[in-house]
Amino acid sequence: MANTANIHRDAIEKVLSQNTFAHQRSAAQTAFEHFDNHNRAVVITAEMQSGKSGIALALSCIQRRKLNDADICDRKQLKDILYLVTMADLSLLEQAKQDLAPCNNVVVSNFTNYESALSSQFKNQQPKLIIIDECHYGAGSEAVRYSKIFKYLEEENTQCKVAFISATPFSALYSAGSDSILRHNFRTSLVFHKTNDEYHGIREMHRNNQIIKLAEDQRNFCDDSLMRRRFIRQFKEHRSSGWSLIRVPGSQAQVAKEILLNNGISEEQIMIIGQKLVGVDDAELASIDDFKREYKTATMFDDKLIAITVAGFRAGINFGQEMKATLINTWDSSIANIAAIVQANIGRACGYHHNTSAKHYTNLDAIKAYSDLLSHLEDNSDSNNFDGLQQLFEEICTKYDVRGFDRGTDIAPQVEYKVSKKKDDSQTYFTDSFLAVPGKLEHADYDYSQFTHNPILLEAIKLIRAELLKDDGPHRKQGRALKGEHQNWIKAQWVNGVTFDDHTPSCAKNRAIEFTRLLKEKHAVEFNKIVNPGGGESTEDKQVMASIFSVYNLSRQIDAFKRAMDEDDMEEVSQFLNVECDDTIILLYLRGNYSSELTAIKQEGLSQITSTKIRNNSIF
Repeated sequence: MANTANIHRDAIEKVLSQNTFAHQRSAAQTAFEHFDNHNRAVVITAEMQSGKSGIALALSCIQRRKLNDADICDRKQLKDILYLVTMADLSLLEQAKQDLAPCNNVVVSNFTNYESALSSQFKNQQPKLIIIDECHYGAGSEAVRYSKIFKYLEEENTQCKVAFISATPFSALYSAGSDSILRHNFRTSLVFHKTNDEYHGIREMHRNNQIIKLAEDQRNFCDDSLMRRRFIRQFKEHRSSGWSLIRVPGSQAQVAKEILLNNGISEEQIMIIGQKLVGVDDAELASIDDFKREYKTATMFDDKLIAITVAGFRAGINFGQEMKATLINTWDSSIANIAAIVQANIGRACGYHHNTSAKHYTNLDAIKAYSDLLSHLEDNSDSNNFDGLQQLFEEICTKYDVRGFDRGTDIAPQVEYKVSKKKDDSQTYFTDSFLAVPGKLEHADYDYSQFTHNPILLEAIKLIRAELLKDDGPHRKQGRALKGEHQNWIKAQWVNGVTFDDHTPSCAKNRAIEFTRLLKEKHAVEFNKIVNPGGGESTEDKQVMASIFSVYNLSRQIDAFKRAMDEDDMEEVSQFLNVECDDTIILLYLRGNYSSELTAIKQEGLSQITSTKIRNNSIF
């Protein structure tokens, strides 16, 4: 048995040596030292592009290496780690599976499907460690999906440990200073991933004067400014091969290209990366892989390229070491939160390279705040004392005049959730179709017959616009509603900055993306699930469900980081709905045929409905 155990241990050491670096192994080992010291949870702060997947891989290897000879040779005890991707993004899930493939004791899932993963993949034993990636997306009192995980850990698997990993864990740590689910009956410690000297991150860029401050009125690349002229001059005067990166709202991608052309940069040197952008022909759009290939070609001829990307396109981009080393400069038009800024252009430029000449035009105050926070976390690494974090974070907000860090920083005491009685909604309908239109609130009598001749949809649009335009509007307003009996046939969701995207499957963004995709693919979609009626409502009373995405919808949460949607959010909506970008976009679902079969099934008390036409693994 000893020889067999040694074979397994040798395989583990091979994975560690070939797929991880010493600093990643050190962070993982430190986490296990906390576990061995009676901590059930650790938060691992890993800077942008510093190798979070390598840390997760090292954690997995160390967990398996800890087994005794008998257990490591027992195939039934192989699967012992559950790795959860926080965001409901299948491409990120697949990427995580590839990254962790060398370690075969890991099961990769997400918050949508983790319960089925537990039942199907852990039949012989429960997981001994749960690793949660991008933990900041699950912070705050509204992150009820975390409550399920902690309930499982407290009631069903009391010996399991949990490791949270994030480059921007500020909301999770911020709320950890109060009655947070993050510290729900757990001893939680902080581990700061100390990279080696090869790492060149945001703090190093700041110290090397590589970050150029863009004042708020200078950030729009499409507005002429001294900074923009300086950026273009740096690109043109660069004497060897290389590339530059510009991030703009999707509606401005073509405008940005025209500006570059007018400044003497050839069309062959400019590529727009994205999908379905306003004013850009699909034939002119490129993917990340397309751009990487063109970059390789350009280097053969000692030429330069400029990539224009759009808001919402930052997640998961890794340009690789060579491209980071040859980066000339970047421009970020974003005015969003700190997490969005550091994870966008400048975050993509971080990594293990020696490029100290590239210049990054961005929100310097947000970068300074991020740097201060990282320094504090680094100084307090290996601590389980989170007292004072709220005050510290608020002081940094005040110091740099920034409103917040990332989504989910709401602090609230735990409450006991009670199930309310809802009106019977067993009468089941399918969805006929959907329609997305721009609000065009600046036009008093905009003609919507160019989009549809359906009188029900036209009347719904009229009533929604009337609500937005009343009292000499549009005005930013909270608590909108369609009032009056003659409007009850519409279920309206007034999407604001909080409800648009809280990184949960049920947020307005994810619901819109999923439902419209299913309808485009001709799946049968229950109208009841789209309406999701509240107390006193039922689907049979509704003919139209409307989601109104608008910068004029204001959240009631006074202390929310982002009460209203912004230009970047509206651009993102216009892209996934393939509609003209506007400050208001109306998405309408029309009720279809009645289903006597599904109604009968529901009335018989069955909770699970299966259909060959509806995806079983749909998040809805």
